[in-house]
Amino acid sequence: MPNNIDNATDTPNEWGKKTRVLESVEYVFARIGVWLVEHTPARIACALAKFVGDIAFFFMPRRRRIAVNNILKAGIADTPRAARRIARASARSIALTVAESFIFPRYKDADSRIEFELSQTAREAIEASKCGFICYSGHFGNWEIGARVLSRFRPVTGIARPMNNERVQALMDRKQMRADFETIDKHSGRPMDMVRALKRNRVLAILSDQHARGDSAVVIDVFGRPAKTYSTPAVLQQLTGAPIFFIYSLRTGFMRFRIHFSEPIFYKVSKENKAADILAATQDLSKRLEEIIRQYPEQYLWAHRRWKYAEKMAAKDLTP
Repeated sequence: MPNNIDNATDTPNEWGKKTRVLESVEYVFARIGVWLVEHTPARIACALAKFVGDIAFFFMPRRRRIAVNNILKAGIADTPRAARRIARASARSIALTVAESFIFPRYKDADSRIEFELSQTAREAIEASKCGFICYSGHFGNWEIGARVLSRFRPVTGIARPMNNERVQALMDRKQMRADFETIDKHSGRPMDMVRALKRNRVLAILSDQHARGDSAVVIDVFGRPAKTYSTPAVLQQLTGAPIFFIYSLRTGFMRFRIHFSEPIFYKVSKENKAADILAATQDLSKRLEEIIRQYPEQYLWAHRRWKYAEKMAAKDLTP
């Protein structure tokens, strides 16, 4: 008779060994990928990146399923077939984002590959700000190129979650995909760290389009469904007076991008209706992002469980 207890689960030591082996494999593949991108012609490297995106799409069924379901529930596509096409293009776009971020610094004519949509009013607001400014965006287009371009104005501080694989994270840091860029941990960072970054006259870049957790999250409408989101940009503006810009980096062709800056945004937050005003500001920023995603859904990261809150509420309703 087989020993079901021994075979049922791995011990902590065995699980730790498997994790280390998996991380080592990921690191090796990351090194190979970086080498290929850095040592092959740009067009070939981008073609390889699309191929990697296709492989990930077909061999990561859970992420594929999440992406297709998100696209359908957001009303972006009417049929599973159309949603699957968009999800596959999204997987390619994500892979391209990584490749392009390594390739872009090679170009001596990099400036000519960027089309700016920046009004004189926005430029003057950036120059006049004495405490930095806040950039709100999402995982759309090539957000890494967007971060690199922001560093032309001022040094950039980004709110981000470090990679699970520390060796891969270290590799990315050594390669300096982003120019003058520092990171505040998304989960362990403190609000005052962000305030200090603005006080140091830095750009604070916030990608606020993923599920938020904790007491600081607010519930807003995202593509017609409730979702938890951090209200960080509106709260920081109230504390510092820094202008907010909605920005995005749209891929317009081979190694060509359009960087869009909105007009400077200043939200009115009253003492009497502080919570409601911050909620309204957070909703407005999300709607701006939603509008551009609807125009170019293939360039958005759909394989994230954005509506965990809605799923949780639905599960509660179904509980007898």
